[in-house]
Amino acid sequence: MTSDERRHYVRMAGTPLTLLALVILIAVAIRVGWKAVSAPVPPPPITPCITQDVKGKLTTQDVTVSVYNSGHTRGLAGSVSKQLANVGFIIDSVANRDPSVRTVTIIGQDAKNPEVRLVAGYFPGAVVKSDPKRVDHEVEVVIGDRDPNVKTNAPKFVKVDGPVCLPSPSPAPSMLATPGQQPS
Repeated sequence: MTSDERRHYVRMAGTPLTLLALVILIAVAIRVGWKAVSAPVPPPPITPCITQDVKGKLTTQDVTVSVYNSGHTRGLAGSVSKQLANVGFIIDSVANRDPSVRTVTIIGQDAKNPEVRLVAGYFPGAVVKSDPKRVDHEVEVVIGDRDPNVKTNAPKFVKVDGPVCLPSPSPAPSMLATPGQQPS
């Protein structure tokens, strides 16, 4: 076999091999791209709390609460959130959540924090838990299948010594406007 014949066979074999390599490369790129597109969106980072002076009295209007339904009774979290909003609490979210709880569970950054104690006053007999990862100091109320009988006549404030770390307030529309632009 001459060198020209060898070159000819290498070219003939090289074209399909190059095509096969390109097809494999495209298949890998599609697979990686599909994984990236179908991956769940990561949650936004939690904004840490801001130390605020509440002048010795933490009221329901200073505390942000999320209410979660972990049972099968429809609308229970919505009903409880409305009752809490009626006494002044700021409701952040209302949703379903797993796992199921039997007793109302209140979760805060520390069970001894004033915002947790204030919310717990509305749910006699509730289980109070600490979650040090809750850097925003928002309070979660997790309810099961039974109506928790919210004690709507509970005190609307607790006395505190000094400033309290609370979730940052939502930005007002004027804060969202760019300089020189009027908010709509």
